[in-house]
Amino acid sequence: MLLSTTSGNVRLPSFDLLINILTIVKYKYMFHFNNTNGDTMKKYIWIGFVITLLIVSTGNAIANNDKIQTASKEFTHTVFAEECTATWCPNCPYAAEALYNIYQSGDYPFYYVALVNDMSPIAKDRNRDYSFGFIKVFAFPTVYFDGGDTIFVGRENNASLTEAQYRPLIEQEGARTPKQPITMNSSVTWNGNAKLTITINIKNEGNLPYFGKCRSYVTEIVSRWNNNFGNPYHFALLDYAVNKYVLLMPKITKTITGTFDGNANHGNQTFEDITQDNIMVISSLSNWQPHYRTGYESDQYNQKYFAHFVDQTTATTPT
Repeated sequence: MLLSTTSGNVRLPSFDLLINILTIVKYKYMFHFNNTNGDTMKKYIWIGFVITLLIVSTGNAIANNDKIQTASKEFTHTVFAEECTATWCPNCPYAAEALYNIYQSGDYPFYYVALVNDMSPIAKDRNRDYSFGFIKVFAFPTVYFDGGDTIFVGRENNASLTEAQYRPLIEQEGARTPKQPITMNSSVTWNGNAKLTITINIKNEGNLPYFGKCRSYVTEIVSRWNNNFGNPYHFALLDYAVNKYVLLMPKITKTITGTFDGNANHGNQTFEDITQDNIMVISSLSNWQPHYRTGYESDQYNQKYFAHFVDQTTATTPT
């Protein structure tokens, strides 16, 4: 197995406890500050104090020995992968080819994005999410499946052998039971002049509240960036149209909208030349609960991170 490595603020873990507290308080107290008498702000401060106190006293991030479920063809959700890569990386093209072959096969409900570290500051920031500490450590290529629940670091001697490593991980994630059953669908409207409007409908089909993060990755189907073999990436991240936390109450559908303007600044880059037929927006929902994971390891460096499991994914192209 071959790989390339790189090294670069520790983040506070979050837990199911937060969900229980959010269930107790009224939604408006958490997300609106519209009372002129200051009552809402006082309640928010009090709730924040209680959450902080309880989290500090309950440091129970879930460790690596989470139960691994048997892989199954009966997927519980659409699986999502993030490809940590760089154009200079000689070991990355086989990973890119393997992922695209799996996607093209249609064998699974599966989407992925390429996080091209050296070409996009936004992708670089997302890669850094998968490493905590003052020195950021991660390897190229690394593929994070469903928010980093399972990963594969490096590559095999060709694309076919690399693909053979990825497929069981996709099947394993597909068999995982989400925190709550979630259904998602999305649409993207092409407004002309490199502008998009994204609409996502998310329904919590379960019986308990769900708190997590919704990300909508605006990607180019055939990327403007080439890998080390000179071949274009697929589904390379340009920027997010949506990147926000959401609270989903049981049996309720929430609609989220976002926009993307290619003429705007996206990590000191503009994408005014994007075309309608070369864009796919991939939206994922990841649970708030952290799961402690180990990534790349060597005698000198060890990658540690918190995985936030992706429980549903949807994708669409502009109309």
